[in-house]
Amino acid sequence: MQLTADEIDRIWSHVVKGPREADCWIWTGAIADDGYGRFWVQPRLHQMQPRVLRPHRVAWALAEGESIDLSPVVEHVVCDNPICVRADGTLLDHLEGSTQAANLSRIAQHGRRGARGYRSRMLGREAMYRRSLALRAAVTDCWDDERIARSRASVDEAQMALF
Repeated sequence: MQLTADEIDRIWSHVVKGPREADCWIWTGAIADDGYGRFWVQPRLHQMQPRVLRPHRVAWALAEGESIDLSPVVEHVVCDNPICVRADGTLLDHLEGSTQAANLSRIAQHGRRGARGYRSRMLGREAMYRRSLALRAAVTDCWDDERIARSRASVDEAQMALF
């Protein structure tokens, strides 16, 4: 499946790029209950329902010239931020194509393996979702470093970071 130019423009219209050279590019569109972004494209021939895509995977595929129909694992290797879509084919990319085995290994190295094997930094699925919502809110009106730091440190935006 190829995205149309309008769909690609629509994806990037939901992205806020950080002001510094190495900052994340934050997805400000829909966020699913797992904390990752969601993007819908219109049905194509022989497809009855809209297709739901993950924006970070689409951004990586566009940057690498890959098909969005391929299903490689796309890891957030720099920021570990599920709503970051920073991929433009440069050394500053935050995303990298990977394998499921490598992804699981990195999850274990970062201590993100929950009691039931779900992605966690001692945060459950709902907490990861709330964290992504807080991060999205921190950049929606303008890039706010203080709110971003609080959202990344905690799921409770009113709670001060320890360090």
